[in-house]
Amino acid sequence: MTNINTEGLPPEMQARIADIIEKAKSNAITPTGNGMPTNVPQPQAVVRPPSLMDHTIALRQEVADMRNEVANMSQQVAAMGQVVEAVGQAVGSLYNMFQAQTEITDYSRSYEETAPGLTDDY
Repeated sequence: MTNINTEGLPPEMQARIADIIEKAKSNAITPTGNGMPTNVPQPQAVVRPPSLMDHTIALRQEVADMRNEVANMSQQVAAMGQVVEAVGQAVGSLYNMFQAQTEITDYSRSYEETAPGLTDDY
């Protein structure tokens, strides 16, 4: 750390850097038997607030999810439209089938016109 060139810096910066180097030398840790410092606290993970780019990426992901959801919904709406159309066609064909029938199909007329016989029940 002694080969730091601070000649081009302003005097207050040179003094600050020299102070930091002196503090680092005085706080130097001497390794013990296993090479690990004994009482040095582990550095905590720095939690930084999300940047504008993080927000932009998250927003793009949400937009992509919404597009997928809209695509799924439009497929469901198209499928429901096809079902409604098929049911309408089926109802229409049934209606036409019964609408084309012009004569009555019940047998009550024939019973009314002929008198019942005595052995007709058997």
